[in-house]
Amino acid sequence: MSPLATEPKRILITGAGRGLGRALAIEAARQGHDVAINYRFDTAAAEALAAQLSLGGGKVIALQADVTDARQVQDMVDAMVAQFGGLDCVVNNAGIGSVVDLDALDEATFEHVLRSNLTSAFLVSQAAWPHMKADGGRLVFVSSGAARSGGRLSAAYAASKAGMEGLMHYYATYLRAHRITANAIAPAMVESDMVRGMAPADTGSLPFGRLGRAAELWPALRMILDTEYLTGQTIHVDGGRYMT
Repeated sequence: MSPLATEPKRILITGAGRGLGRALAIEAARQGHDVAINYRFDTAAAEALAAQLSLGGGKVIALQADVTDARQVQDMVDAMVAQFGGLDCVVNNAGIGSVVDLDALDEATFEHVLRSNLTSAFLVSQAAWPHMKADGGRLVFVSSGAARSGGRLSAAYAASKAGMEGLMHYYATYLRAHRITANAIAPAMVESDMVRGMAPADTGSLPFGRLGRAAELWPALRMILDTEYLTGQTIHVDGGRYMT
């Protein structure tokens, strides 16, 4: 299947059992794409979501895997390719983040965040891109405004997201010959479990006076899916909070 804008894509979204990944999976399925929902723990919830979204006409499956484990990642990608007949797009969304003051951040926590957010994106992308070589494809990385501003969570989270964008730039450069694009979407102050775990936001100081909605990331992903001439870019979905 050629990844043309007019055709449905076969999309793997990591960490899609909840939060931003779940919202992207819902919107992708509504648009008729085939979607693999990766999750780690809650099998019942992921399978219920897949069954619900399958009613829309596209094929939706739930795939359990710890994306920090290379063997599980490879098994997940192999299972998706076997069921869908190929793979057109990976959305590296899985990640963790919590507020940790600098004086309380230790090495173990730092390494855990980097492995969960950055190494996982590397493992999934490495397993996925060889399946895109024949017809082209899309690597997508869900980053954060923290990659530029430092953010409000932790030094580890900011470093993991900045590293993710560096990884994206490398893939964008070296996979062009295979017509594989790599881009990042960087939300900020969008409704999510991470944001809910932070101190309450003063929405009056936010652009448009509100938090962003998870579903508002979909137009950015849709543009990436539809545009082969877009690569190596970070698309900010933050209401103009961080301007570049």
